[in-house]
Amino acid sequence: MPSRVSRENAIHLNGPVPALALVSAASVEQLPAFELRSGEPSVCVGWRLLTGLAVSVVDGPGDAGFLVDGLVSPDEVEERFAWLRAVDRAGGAVVVAVGSHEQAHDWGTVAASGGARGGFVPLAEHAEVADQ
Repeated sequence: MPSRVSRENAIHLNGPVPALALVSAASVEQLPAFELRSGEPSVCVGWRLLTGLAVSVVDGPGDAGFLVDGLVSPDEVEERFAWLRAVDRAGGAVVVAVGSHEQAHDWGTVAASGGARGGFVPLAEHAEVADQ
């Protein structure tokens, strides 16, 4: 059974490149080291993202991966759909482990913190095309 990140520890950020910031180092330690290349997070090779309303799956190579809770309240439906659309448009999302909710909004701070994990994780259907 993959590990699970509760909704309280997951921050879904919209933007040209949407992000899923996780304040939970234990369950995401298998992600590669977080690196910025020309100001953009590097790609997590071998990882793929499967998104949904109730849960998202960050699936890695071998047995690596984890579940991230989605909705916890009906009041979040529109916000969740907006994030899902942004992920679809971008072909994936930046998945990154952060030390606090405040760090989630600044990739430069995350990269400078040292020891950060994560990067861009393509959607499953986009990852399969890239692997061919």
